[in-house]
Amino acid sequence: MRLNDRTNKMKLNTSSERIFSFVSYVLMTILGMICLLPCLHVVSKSISGGSAILSGQITFWPKGIQFRTCSYILTQTGFITSLKNTLFVTIVGTCISMFTTITTAYPLSKPKFVGRKLFIMLYVFSMVFFGGIVPAYMVVNTLGILDTYWAMILPFAIVQFNMFVVKSYFESLPESIEEAAYIDGASDGQTLVSIVLPMSTPIAATVSLLYAINYWNNYFHAMMYTSSPNMRTLQVYLYDLINNGQAIMENLYGSAFGSSVGVVSDTNMTADGMVAAAVTLSIIPIVMVYPFVQRFMIKGITIGSVKG
Repeated sequence: MRLNDRTNKMKLNTSSERIFSFVSYVLMTILGMICLLPCLHVVSKSISGGSAILSGQITFWPKGIQFRTCSYILTQTGFITSLKNTLFVTIVGTCISMFTTITTAYPLSKPKFVGRKLFIMLYVFSMVFFGGIVPAYMVVNTLGILDTYWAMILPFAIVQFNMFVVKSYFESLPESIEEAAYIDGASDGQTLVSIVLPMSTPIAATVSLLYAINYWNNYFHAMMYTSSPNMRTLQVYLYDLINNGQAIMENLYGSAFGSSVGVVSDTNMTADGMVAAAVTLSIIPIVMVYPFVQRFMIKGITIGSVKG
């Protein structure tokens, strides 16, 4: 009787697991398609012919494939300048943010650090309470960095949440390894660079990606702190193109723009196609970087959030 009961329970568990796995795969597939299909629609529209776009024939597969729109965005608009600005802000800003985050998190992860609780309280307070947009603008203006790259970098030199994640990860590392380094005569800086950082690759990659995405997607502060066209970032460029795409095409082509048809016959481009092409081109750099750090994301956040 007992053997039969155990056999029945095993069969029941196996059946339940199969049903759960099937439902999970179905749900994950649906959610994945919900995320993927809009992207496919934009990409398809970016390389489709103008007549197909205007007639609403584009769903998830391009029609009348042409690359003139992408070529025009790259060569005849301010896309490249905006891309360079965004790349500079993202790369330099991420490096500065990682430096300040690591050099702040490491001493705060040491219980013997004098004033540790006070500094942690100040960071928590600044994370919860924000002075506001006007005081932030006044600070940037007083520093004399308006309409410069630094106006888009320095306000994000450290994000408190990221710092606490790194701090928690440092606290999870074995103390014996650092003690051995101190016995061998290593200083705090040498221990951080030679011992701690090589062991912190997952969290460093995770936080670097978070900072990079923050800088890459930053729109509001770029609008608020910059005004000249040559300082326009990619997000501001996309905003202008999305909101003024048709007007931009009228200015670019003049009377060649067919207001009644909505397509330029000699180039087979439309305002929607230009927007789709610009959006597609803008996501390529960040998508190329993500696979190299994606494997660290879950591991880094999970380990870094073990301790508070």
